[in-house]
This record gives sequence, structure tokens and C-alpha cells, in this order.
Amino acid sequence: MSSTYTDEELFSKELLAIYKVSQAIVRHKNVSSLLNEVLDILDVDFGATRATLTLYHEQDNSLIIEASKGLSAAEKGRGRYSLGEGITGEVGLKKKAVVIEDVSQESRFLDRTKARKDSNHAFICVPIVKDNKLIGTISIDLPKLSESGLTKSSQLLRIVSNLLADAVATIRQSIHEKNSLKEENSRLLKELGNKFKPTNIIGNSGNMQKVYEKIALCCDNPAPILIRGESGTGKELVAKAIHYSGIRQNTPFIVVEAGTIPEPLIEGALFGKMKKNEIRTGYFDQAHGGTLFIDEITALPLKVQSKIVRYLHNQEIERADCDKKTTVNVRLIVASSRNLEDLLEEDEFSEELYYKLNVMPIVIPPLRDRKSDITLLADFFLDEFNKSYNKNVSRISTPAINMMMAYHYPGNVRELKNCIERAVLSSSDEVIHGYNLPPSLQTQTQSDSSTPDMSSVNDLAAAVNTYERELIVEALKRHRGNAAAAARALSTTPRVLNYKFNKLKINLKEFKKYGGQ
Repeated sequence: MSSTYTDEELFSKELLAIYKVSQAIVRHKNVSSLLNEVLDILDVDFGATRATLTLYHEQDNSLIIEASKGLSAAEKGRGRYSLGEGITGEVGLKKKAVVIEDVSQESRFLDRTKARKDSNHAFICVPIVKDNKLIGTISIDLPKLSESGLTKSSQLLRIVSNLLADAVATIRQSIHEKNSLKEENSRLLKELGNKFKPTNIIGNSGNMQKVYEKIALCCDNPAPILIRGESGTGKELVAKAIHYSGIRQNTPFIVVEAGTIPEPLIEGALFGKMKKNEIRTGYFDQAHGGTLFIDEITALPLKVQSKIVRYLHNQEIERADCDKKTTVNVRLIVASSRNLEDLLEEDEFSEELYYKLNVMPIVIPPLRDRKSDITLLADFFLDEFNKSYNKNVSRISTPAINMMMAYHYPGNVRELKNCIERAVLSSSDEVIHGYNLPPSLQTQTQSDSSTPDMSSVNDLAAAVNTYERELIVEALKRHRGNAAAAARALSTTPRVLNYKFNKLKINLKEFKKYGGQ
């Protein structure tokens, strides 16, 4: 605005500018667009030759120009002030306005943006404060005015800053909450994804390495996957590894336990249904854009299997009791613990579905075929249950490990996990002993010479021998193979202990290597 305006005329223009600012605040829900319109108003109606608005960034304790009028992008980029630095920093620090009649006479004026080619102007900077918290500052350059004109402009700019404080604080809080939700969602997805990535599936055996290779091949292609393996081997864990390692990791992962759904309800549960002219969605709808994992696919009736075949042909589902087709985008992963080839022979499984699913099958080995992973898994579960039950079990004894290694695990990894949970709960001395394990493990034939052969004795005798041997072995370890010290610790005599060595096939020399532990 030209300096030929009288103070009264300028005051009228400024009042009009305040009205326009209040209208802009009502209209805008975006900080950037609001600030830019406000600065346009200050430029046109307030008579400002330049206008800047800074926002306070708490993380680095600085004020940074968020919007400007009359500044180039490079000049705006230089507008960063630490609290207390220059006029803008001082206004932010003290939360008090500063009015400078002539910037050429003010040593505190930094001209950080290097935008002012002349210094023949006034400068007003006021804080934007909400609930005594600094939000930012707003400043304008004006032609030289009378003292009363500067005072009025300063008062009116304070009104503008007060109007902006509520609006900017509200909008920024909304943005902050949305960003926090996004960050939390990303963090949880990343945490969930990391939990089920192949690197976090426990096992280094050669058989498991083959599984990992298949997961890597499958994770980013859209083809359906068939996971085969006995009950308890971890088929759902592998399905999650495929999902969370691939391009769909940020999309839904829906699990369907087919064997738990009553047969009359399965079709509607999977594909949805029409009821009283209202569509009830199913698992395929829930998994749209993501992955649907159907465990025990063989539990599905042949009619439902044929509907899955049609989906795999054209990506369309047909709801129960409704002819209308719906397109969905779902990556299908299925699992079975049964022999599909036998079911094909008995006409209990769809041949077409079998060939659709069997393009790239993943076979998970039973635990008895990956025994080198047993100790890794046991240690992992030990740590998990220590945390769950606030226990401090530090190790698994050698006899207990021998028992676990000798067992055949019909329940696979799930059974081993249950064994460790039971052992952690029953341990009373921070060690898992053989007698802490279930009876099914305690009665296994031990081929190792360090443990007695109990295959020909009844369960009670086996349990007693195991318990007795365990106590002796632990005492020998603690006392470095010193039989006399071990006998004293067990409140018995060396003669009785020597008898036990022979009966339980304990080789004293094996324990010389142990320290007190």
C-alpha cells in the first residue's frame, strides 16, 4: 500500500483486512492454504510490502518460515531462527511484540532472508501464542509510518495473531493426531511384519532352509499357495511370513479355520450371503486387497471348493443364495495336514482345485525330521515363557535336553512349546530338569550312553530313575566331578553314590570339565 494513505485511511483498510482474515479462518482447514491467504490479505489490505509467518519447531527449538509474501523460495529457505536470535527469535522467546520504526537504525535486525534491498521501512513482529505456548510469529514490513500509525498497525496485527492462534493450534493438533496415528500404525505393521518374516522363524536345519527359499520365491507373486505339513508344524506361521515379507504386508491378513465352521455355514462365511435383501459380507470381502489364509482346506465341502476354483479363474465370488458376482482382489494361501492325493483317489477333494493350488507347494518338515532345531526352539520358548510368567529359568539340564532330542513329537513344534511351558511353570530352581518334562518324554528310550535305557521298565520306575539320575548329575556338575562333595550335597555317602553310578550308568569322568554351576 502506498505511504500516501493517511493514518485514518490505513486504519480502515486494516480493519477490513482483519474481517477478511476471520473469514479465511472459517473457510480453511489446511494450515498452508490458510497462512498463504492471510499473508495475501496482509499484502493487499494491510499495506505490507513483505509478510512472513514462522512456526515453532519444538524438536530443534527454532522458528522456521512456513509461509511468506514477497520472498523467493531461496529467501524463504534462509528463514530459520533459534529462540532469542534476532528480532524474530526474541519475539518467540519473550512472547512479546517488537515494533521497529526504522530497521536501518536497529542492530538486532538480522535480515536473515537477505530479501531487503533497502532499509527505509518499518518492521512489526508479534508472537502467535495459544494457552501460553508459542506457536510461531507473524511479521510485516511497512512503509515508514507515524508513531500512531505504527501503534495502530501493531495492535491490529496482534488481533490477527490472536485469531490465527486458535485456528492454527486446532488445525496443527488435528494434523499431529493424524500423523501420530499413521506413525503408530506404521510401527505396529512393521512390528507385526518383523515378527513373522522368515528370519524370525526359528530353525537353521537344511529342511527349514528349503522352506525359506520357497517363501522368498512366493512372497511377491500373486499365485495361490498350498502349505502342507503335519498338525503343529507351523503352517500359519509360514503363511504370515509369506504375507508380511511381500508387497501386501500393509494389507489385511485374514485367517479362516475351516475345520471349526459348521458345514452349513461355511459357504456364507467365506463368500458372504444375501439375507432380507441385505448383503452380509464374508471372509473374502474382509481380505480384499490382502491375503486370505484358509487352514485345513480339505474341511470345505466340494461345492465350496468349486466356488474357490471359479474365484481363481476370474477373481469373482458368488455369494450364498445370490447369483450376483463380486470382484475381489485376494491372495489365497491354503494349508492342509491331510494327504491330498489320497483324498483325490476317494473323490473327497476337487481335482481342479488340487492342480490350481499345487503350482508351488511348500512342505513343512515335522519336528522329528529337523532335530537340530529342537534346542533352538526350546531356548526360544524358554525365553518367551520366562517373560510371560515372570520366571527366571536360566537353562535346560543335559538329561532334559537328551529326553527332548529322543522324543518323536507327534504334535510337532506345538507340542514342544507346550512341554517347555509346563517345564517353566513347574521349575523351582531356575533349571528345567527331566522330571519337569511331561511323562511322555521321560519314558523315551535313550540311545545316548549318558542316560539309562528305560525302555523295559514301567513308567513309575522310569520316572524315579530319571529323577534320581538328574539330581546326581546336577550335583556332580556343581562340584566339578568330585563324588565326595556331591555325596555330601545330596546327604548321602560316597559308597551309596558309587552304587548309583553303576546302576544309572553315570560316567564320573564326564563331569570333571564342569565348574560350580
